[in-house]
This record gives sequence, C-alpha cells and structure tokens, in this order.
Amino acid sequence: MIDKIYIKGFKCFDEKYFDLSNLTLLTGVNSGGKSSFIQALLLLSQTITSSNLSPLNGHLVSVGDFVEARNFIKNSKEFLIEVTKDSQKVSCSFKEEDNRCVSDVIENNNNISQLLDYKNKHIHYLSADRIGVKDIYDKNLGQTDKYGVFGEYVFDFFEKNKSNPLDDNLVKDNSSVTLENQLNYWLKYILNTEISTEDIIGTDRVKVQYSHHGSRKLRPSNIGSGVSYIISVLIICLSSKKNDLVILENPEIHLHPKAQSKVTDFFVFIANFGIQLIIESHSDHIFNGLRKNIYKKNISQASVVIHFFELKNELSNSIKININEFGQIENNQDGLFDQFDDDLNELLGL
Repeated sequence: MIDKIYIKGFKCFDEKYFDLSNLTLLTGVNSGGKSSFIQALLLLSQTITSSNLSPLNGHLVSVGDFVEARNFIKNSKEFLIEVTKDSQKVSCSFKEEDNRCVSDVIENNNNISQLLDYKNKHIHYLSADRIGVKDIYDKNLGQTDKYGVFGEYVFDFFEKNKSNPLDDNLVKDNSSVTLENQLNYWLKYILNTEISTEDIIGTDRVKVQYSHHGSRKLRPSNIGSGVSYIISVLIICLSSKKNDLVILENPEIHLHPKAQSKVTDFFVFIANFGIQLIIESHSDHIFNGLRKNIYKKNISQASVVIHFFELKNELSNSIKININEFGQIENNQDGLFDQFDDDLNELLGL
C-alpha cells in the first residue's frame, strides 16, 4: 500500500508531500490540483509501464509537452514525482532536452514498480469521462487493459468472470460467492437494481439489461443513467485483489444523494478488505458518509485520509483534513462543503 506521494514542480504544484491510506479522498475547488495529483501518479505508472518516446502522453494520461506540464509560476526546469511505500521509494524526474521531454526512473523498491506497472494489473484507473448509457458494449479484444480507463471493457470483463468466486472477505451475500451475486447485492443496496449480461454470439459486443425493483428486464437507456455510471465502479472494486490500487474520478456521477451515501459504505467495505482507494469527488455525501462510518467505527480514523485542495497565488495549496473518532472536523476550511450552510444562512437572513 502506498504511504506517500511527493510532487515537485508539476503543473500547479510547487513542492508537496501527501499522506495516503486505505481510502484517500481528494476534494476541493475546481482547478485546485485534484486532477493534477491523479495525473502525477498516472504519469509515474505510465513511465514505469512503457518506454514511450513521449513520456507525458500515453495510455493512462496525456498532458501535452514539457512546457505545459511544468510549473510555470516557479519556472521549473524539471519536475519530480515520488512514491513511498514502507520507507522505500520509487521516483521519476522529467525534464526537457533537445525540445523533447525525457524521463528518468529511480527506484530502490521493486515492489512499488511492480504495483505501478499497469501491465501487472494491480493498479486500476477509471476516468470521470467513463462510458455511460449504452445498450451494447464492446468486447475487449486487445487485453492490454482489462477494464479500460473509460470503463469501456468493464461489461465484457463482467460477462467473462461473473461466475468466478470472490475472496470470502468480499462476500456480503452468502447465498452465492460469485462476482455476479455480490455485484447485484451492492447494486440492490445502492439503487435497488440488478444487472444481467449476455454475450452476443458472433459479434464483438456484450448486451446489458437491468431490472429495477424486481421488475421486467430493461435496456440501459430505459433506466436511470446513474446505474450505468456507477456499475463500472462497483465491478472494478469487487474484482480487484488485496493490495491493488484503484483510482476513481467522481464516482458520484448522476447519483441521488442517498445513493451517494450508500456507495460510500461500499468504499469503506472495499478499503477494509485491503484494496487501496484514491477517490476524487465533489460530493458532500461521500465526505459526510466517511465521517459517519468513522463515527460508527466501520472504518478506523487512520484508514481514511482527506485532502482539501485550493489555489493560492496560482499554486495548489492542499490541507489534510483531520476527522476525530466522532466524525467531527477538527480543522474546518472555507469552501469545505459549506455551501449548504451559506445558502441557508442567506435564506434566513443571517
């Protein structure tokens, strides 16, 4: 499990260490550095995975040329991304030589490199631009990425692996230990919906159907779009292995507040199993759901890290939010999910 990330000179970052834990939540203002944090980690993974001639642009992330990627406020001549695990480190520096970006990976822990090497399928990334509502989905013919960074192959993966048993510690419904049964347990818990898939023989497509409240089967376009967006999140998490790293952008897309709170219970369950989660979110329901789960002792304080991002003088300023054992915020910040209170005070004339 990754303990820390150090970013220096990349985009809006000057120089910053970030603590990580079983479940790390990135939140804060738009353009505050959350996506750049994720891009930094993906760049390190991408560089370890492939010797691409253009290290800033590849399968996981594309950020343009070196001038676009460096911190121009500090006039950075190079930037560095470093990951720490159990006091061991792997880092990569990026600089411009002969009008092109070159990278140099320095490591003293092969275990971190094995984790971050995308070919080993221990790190999984799901973009905010993931695939949503479609009646049929593509099969994965290349096998380079079993889910796809946009979730484009998630349903094919599910169709091929739905009968496989999960680890006992990932089983919530004891009626069956299969991926299909456990996925439908959580899907019913969150949205009162179930999924079924079918291989369309003779084609490169997989058919998906849902049933809501136990009704007849419906095509995805005839059910709420939130179902199609959250399903890839659930499948990736449930099919990951202990000590894997899962990076999720905006898992709350198109979800009702109640469903957002319930999906937080799912994340707590996954993190307690030992799958490391890094979640970028603007949802106060996920934030408060984590506080609630800490208060109810469903997850320990030490297992949750929350970073709040904002901009100061065009540089990212991140603050680690401290939550006590009662789920209370010990160092509240302006802009930390306080808009409801601000609007209510204005309505009440306060």
